[in-house]
Amino acid sequence: MKFALIFQNDTMAFLPELFLAISILVILLHGSFLGVVAASLYTYLIPSIIRLTLIILFLSLLLILNNPVKSQTLWNAMFVTDTIGTWSKLIVFLGLFFFVSISESYMFLARFRAYEFFVFIVGIGLSLCLLISSYDLLSIYLNMEFLSLIFYVLAAWKKNSYFSAEAGLKYFILGSVASIFFLFGASLIYFAMGTTNLGSLTLLTENLTTLSPFVYLGLICVVSALLFKIGASPYHMWIADVYEGAPTLVGFIFAVIPKFAFFVIILRLSFISFWSFFPSFWEHFFCVCGLFSLFIGCVCGLGETKIKRLLAFSSVGHVGFLCLGLASGNIEGIQSVLFYLSVYMFTVAFLWVYILQLDLSSTSGSTLLTFSDSIGLIRSNPLMGFGVALMVFSLAGIPPFGGFFAKLNIFISLVESSFYIVSVFVVITSVISSFYYIRLIKIFYFEKNKNWFFFSPVSKGAAVVLVLSSFIIIFFMLSPNIFYLLTYKISLSLMF
Repeated sequence: MKFALIFQNDTMAFLPELFLAISILVILLHGSFLGVVAASLYTYLIPSIIRLTLIILFLSLLLILNNPVKSQTLWNAMFVTDTIGTWSKLIVFLGLFFFVSISESYMFLARFRAYEFFVFIVGIGLSLCLLISSYDLLSIYLNMEFLSLIFYVLAAWKKNSYFSAEAGLKYFILGSVASIFFLFGASLIYFAMGTTNLGSLTLLTENLTTLSPFVYLGLICVVSALLFKIGASPYHMWIADVYEGAPTLVGFIFAVIPKFAFFVIILRLSFISFWSFFPSFWEHFFCVCGLFSLFIGCVCGLGETKIKRLLAFSSVGHVGFLCLGLASGNIEGIQSVLFYLSVYMFTVAFLWVYILQLDLSSTSGSTLLTFSDSIGLIRSNPLMGFGVALMVFSLAGIPPFGGFFAKLNIFISLVESSFYIVSVFVVITSVISSFYYIRLIKIFYFEKNKNWFFFSPVSKGAAVVLVLSSFIIIFFMLSPNIFYLLTYKISLSLMF
């Protein structure tokens, strides 16, 4: 018997991750060998690194879509490959494509010269792929830490900025506390159940009527650590300062890319491994987190005058909607969460491209962009201003944009689960939070700028991202059925 045949399926299913791991070394070697030549010839190395990174991401995407192993546990049940994992990786790599496409012109104008930046970008892709496929609490922890270490470095990337150093340090300290909570919770679950494998936990908890309080405490710690990473309240303390202090390009990563992966892990924990806890535990836990997040996102965003901090608190509010979708405990709730995540990612990608362009156009020389920096956008670039206004309306949940239907799905799943008081609170907070979105529109269209305003030309990569994201949101308004059917199919693959 050949020993290699034992792990043949595991290796074939893991080809995208293996390819990304090797690609990290390829980018390092490419940058190291060509860096000296580029310096001697006074040329710019970043464009070739960006093209290499785009090729790597494209080939990884092909490997993910053509994976011969469709649904199976891998490497002694430490990882799993399934439909929701494949589609989640597709969304994550689409976000990375967007990021790399917009980065070339920004890095040139902002004087980012380090090729190692793209080593971290491919590392983010690798860690998110591993995290989405994780099927054990230990593998979830290791890949979550792999991703977090990259984020700590990227948050503090600007060496000459005190705000960037503060963002990196604050994120590192609070992220370390979240990691401690995850390990503590995982150890409590192992102490009570004797395993950390999600599949084994499903079998052990399926018909149990009474459980040790250690399991409940362990679950609170584990899921709290995961909610910290996506900025849910009351674990949101870091998000506004990190969004504001980190380089604007890095803020795009924090806002757009990792949320989908963390919600897949939360879905696996709540709807597969501990599904039997739903009437008694998960509903209350997700309702509390969702209501807190909606309240914080609604109230704290009202007094903000800085754009990046406003989007940070807006993110907290949207995560609250997602938590309430999980609280419903039915397949419509899962579908509404996946649909909301997709619409939110494309909408926020558009807005962060606008913020990147605004950062390059700012005459103050500061990364602390305020509302006043947007005055004059409509006169300088009317088409861009109109697109930003449409995306802001979508975030506010105004019909007929995608954000309205995403919030409507969450609302319907709550009503079907008899959360009537929660539904009323959702409507009230949505109406209040729409004030600071509409205030942006008012500044765009009705404020007059006393100084001359110049909006820097949009690069080709940024234009592609703007067109694709806006086309997806507008296409949804015209033909929403394909999105509903796709998210429903993914939801069924998780439940059955």
